[in-house]
This record gives sequence, structure tokens and C-alpha cells, in this order.
Amino acid sequence: MKKIIFPIIALLFSLTALSQDVIMQNGTSSQCSGIFYDSGGATGNYGDGESFVYTICPENPGQQVQLDFIAFSTQLNADIMTIYDGDDTTAPVLGTFSGGGPGNNPGLVTATSGNPTGCLTIEFVSDGAGATTGWEANISCYTPCQDITAVLDTSNPAPNGDGEILICVGGDVEFTGSAVFSVDGTGATYDWDFGNNTTATGQNVIATYTNPGIYIVELVVTDTNPIGCSSMNSISQVVRVSPEIDFTGTQATNSTLCFGDSTTIDGVASIPQFEDCAPEIFDQTWLEDTQTTGQAASYSSTITVDCYGPGQVITDVSQITNICVTIEHSFIGDLDIYLVAPNGSRVDFLEYGDGNDPGAYFGIPDQADNGNPGIGWEYCFSPTAPQSINDVAIGGSSVPAGSYAPLPTSSFNNLIGTPLNGNWTFVVTDLWAIDDGTLFSWNLNFDPSLVPPSNNIVSESWDADPSITNTTGNTITVQPATEGVHCYTYRAMDDFGCEYTEQVCIDVLPEIVTEAPNNLFLCNPGAPPFIFDLTQNTPVVTASAANAGDLVVTYHNSQADADADTGAIGTAAAYTGVDGEVIYIRIEYLTSGCYEPSSFTLNITPEPTINAVGDLVQCDDSSNDGVAD
Repeated sequence: MKKIIFPIIALLFSLTALSQDVIMQNGTSSQCSGIFYDSGGATGNYGDGESFVYTICPENPGQQVQLDFIAFSTQLNADIMTIYDGDDTTAPVLGTFSGGGPGNNPGLVTATSGNPTGCLTIEFVSDGAGATTGWEANISCYTPCQDITAVLDTSNPAPNGDGEILICVGGDVEFTGSAVFSVDGTGATYDWDFGNNTTATGQNVIATYTNPGIYIVELVVTDTNPIGCSSMNSISQVVRVSPEIDFTGTQATNSTLCFGDSTTIDGVASIPQFEDCAPEIFDQTWLEDTQTTGQAASYSSTITVDCYGPGQVITDVSQITNICVTIEHSFIGDLDIYLVAPNGSRVDFLEYGDGNDPGAYFGIPDQADNGNPGIGWEYCFSPTAPQSINDVAIGGSSVPAGSYAPLPTSSFNNLIGTPLNGNWTFVVTDLWAIDDGTLFSWNLNFDPSLVPPSNNIVSESWDADPSITNTTGNTITVQPATEGVHCYTYRAMDDFGCEYTEQVCIDVLPEIVTEAPNNLFLCNPGAPPFIFDLTQNTPVVTASAANAGDLVVTYHNSQADADADTGAIGTAAAYTGVDGEVIYIRIEYLTSGCYEPSSFTLNITPEPTINAVGDLVQCDDSSNDGVAD
């Protein structure tokens, strides 16, 4: 009976042990929970002279085991734990650990994504004396990321023959995206970055572009894996938003006209340059070396520039404003960072093994080094920066965000002669297995004056108007027939199909309606001076004007003075004149300069001489009625 009962009891123990704590010994278990202790368990020390190998595998295929050491203490360099990335001791070594304190704690140890078993094998060997408290580690499992490739399916408007979407300022673009999943895409999220500081989520989204420029649209697809698995490719769809046409110089020679006058209006249209020819690339990339081989791994991101003139090259380092990168990394001492130009020229910003390998960080890294991104800071590299990163980095702290020079052994002068158009590639190489980081984004910034005009005006003209009397090129002559505001529209279209208009308005002042003045007479005025009241003609000349109150009447001694509005007679109501003198009138609408001239004559008539005349006598006719027939 014992022979039957014992195997059953042993089987039950084996099954329940799968989800229970593990004591260090020789053995194997498949579990994703519990605590892994040294041979002394939760309260005791491990023993002297131990030599154990224990393998922990995941419960389900496709999972990877993780051990998170919350306590660790062994005899330094004597009692040694070795962790292998596989199901036996022939697998690659993830690390060897001994001693105590935070600096010797293994922390979070994870079976790598390249480990087909997902198992971790732990080997522990202690010497003959000095055993201590050992370790305590939480056991868990995770599912490695599947391969996800983001895809831009369609856009409205569709890209042109060069693969670029062309729209006008204020225009919308509708994007439809999908993804290719190596396993399953159920429940995935689709996050868009439109390159203009706006984002959206979903497979069908709409972006509105309110400012001119060149924008790069990116799509990141993330599945439901708890560790956060996202697509790593860039769709890099270029959207060009046409600058609004500049109508500076479109104006009238005179914006206020007297009734019946004409003026010319010039039409001028030009297109401003694009200032952002190499927009930022958003290409979040996890930076780690290849743990399964222990070899360095290089990560690169490329900006394709194609908006400069054919054959245009860098002729001076001042044409390079800077290269900026948003990045975090837990140890920059094992990094190579450099930029490769379209012609293969290179400038180095950080180099491993150059004798200056500071144990500093970029940004605020996730020190667990398990692939979760920390907080990136922006670091720029500029020809004008006084110091390199090596000059300011301090071990155990973050390099301050800011602008830095290349390494002393390198220079931006290396880029002189390289074409501006082409592939610019930013490269980060990670050479150690025990750290990682994240490259969030990067961008190139060149002198804006290098950018040629991005598009052209294909048509420009004035809208038809009956008051246009002549057209010469883009200049029109106008003579409105009525008073009031008259507006004229200049219309221009660029080769993106974007049409813009500019309106020029002219104010035509009211017509000045006048009557002829009366000549003035003085009869028998006696001895001089001869005084005339010139203002008698003011109500005469304005009698027919509907706006008589807006008319200013002045009197002058010459036509030239009247035309120039100078030398007005100040005592018009008591003017000393002479016989035959001509007085000139200026009848002006307010103070507009619009006027009608007129004139009249002063006349002096002396008293006439009266001579005596004889009586007239006529005889009555036969009727004798006293009335002459």
C-alpha cells in the first residue's frame, strides 16, 4: 500500500509546488509566482559548501521568467550565484553575483526575448565557511513583445508622385492606418503624431494643419501586452503645408480719391520660404546590447532630406544650427553616438573606450533596465557649443540637458561638402549588457536661409470690375463713377492648388456740386477805400449742394493761391477791392484736398450825370378825351 500512496503524495506535492516558494536545491519547476529563497528559506542562512543548480521555467509557452531580487547577501567573491539565460548551465550567462548591498544585488533579471525556453537557470556555489543570509526574489513571467509593423493604408488627399501630401494652410488630411502583427493584433491601439504638436488615436483620424511647413506623420501601434509592445518602424509620411501667399506691395497709389479722379493699383504676390526642411523624427527605440551574445548592438534612425536645391552642399559649419536628440540611458560610458551625413561623412559626439567613459546618465533612466522607458531629456550638439559631454559628465548623475560640442577628436568640419539632400542617420551603439535606454526622437536644424522657395505662383490677376479703365501687367487703373468705398480683389494661386486673395479698397469722396458766383457791384461808393462783402457768394455757390455743411469756401487773390489752398483772404466779409479785380474761390470738401474752383469780378459804378430834358406836348384828337392814342 505504501508503494501506491507515496507516488500519489509525491505527485500532489509536485503539483502544488508549482505555485509555491522555491528553496535553492538541485531541481526544476515551472511557475510564474512565488518566492525564490536560498537554501535557508525565509529565515535561515544558506549552508557552507553548497553546489546547487535550479531551473525555473514559465508555466506557458511563449512566456519568459523574471526574478526580482528584493534582498541579496553572500560572501563577496566566495559564495557566488551565476544566472544563465536558458534551461541549463550551457546557456549564455546573464551575470555572476556575490556580496551584499545595493551595488551587488542582481535586481531584476529577465530571460531575454531570444531565449526559446523562457527559463532561467540559477547556479549557486558556496565555499567552506562564511555563509550569510542569502537572498529573496519574487518570481514572475512576462510575454515577450511580438513584431509589430505600422502601416499607412490611405490618406485623403493622397500623396503625389514624390510621396508627399500637399495641402493649403488650414487644410485637413484624413489618415487610415493598420499594422502587421506576428502574433495577434486584437485590442491594439493606434497612436498618431502629426508632426505639428497634435496627436490622435484610432485607425481613422483627421489632422488639421494651421501653419505652413513640412511635417512628418508617424504612427505607433501598441498591443495589449502588459509590458507595452509597440511598432518600431517609421511610416514617416511627409505633409507639406503651403505658406500663405504674401501680398505685400499690393496697394493703391492713392487710397482716397476725389470724385471723378483715377488711380493705379499694383498687384504683388510672393511665397515665403519653408523654414523647417528637416523635421523631427519620432522613432522611439529601446537601446540595449544583444544579451544573448553579449555583443554590441547599434540602433539608427534616419531623416531623409529632399527639400534643398539639387547639388546644394554644406559650405560652412555655421550652416548647421544643431542636431538635437531626446534620450534616456542608465549608463552613457558604454555608448558610441555619432551622425552620418548623406555622403558618409561622420561626426562623433560620444565614444566608448576613448579613456573618457563617465558613469553618468542621460535623462532620468529606469534603473531596472528591463526595457521600460525612463524620462528623456533633450541634448543638442552644435558647432558653437564650448564643451563636449565628456567635459561635464559626472559619474552617478544625469548629464544636464543642453547644447554640447562634438568630441575633441571629431568636428562638424567633417560635414563640409556633404549634400544637404539625402539620408542623415543618427547612430547609437550600446556595448554593455546590464544597462539600457530609450531614444525618443531627434532632429536636424540647418540655417533657414539655405531653404529654396518651396513652391511657385502659377497664376495671379485682378477680378473684373467696370471701373477698371486700363490693365498693364499686374497694375490696373481705376476710375469709380460713384462716391463711397470701392474694393478690388487680387487673386493668386500656387502650384499646390492653394488660392489666396488680397482686397484693396479706395474711398471716393462725394461729388462737389456748385453754382456760379455773382459778380459784386458797388454803386456810387464815394471816395475809396471800396469795401466788398465777398461772403455774399458763399450761399450762392453752395446753393445746389446736398452737403453744403461739409463744404469749406475760401477766397483768394490768385488762381494759384486757390489751387494751393494758400493765402486765403482773411477779411472776406470786409474786403478792400478795386474796380475790375478778380476774386478766386476754392470750394473744398472738408479738408480732403478735393475742391472746385470759381471766380467773380468786383465792380465799382460812380453816380451817373443827369441832364435837364424838355416837356413833351401832344394834341388831343377829335374825341377831345384827353388821352393820346
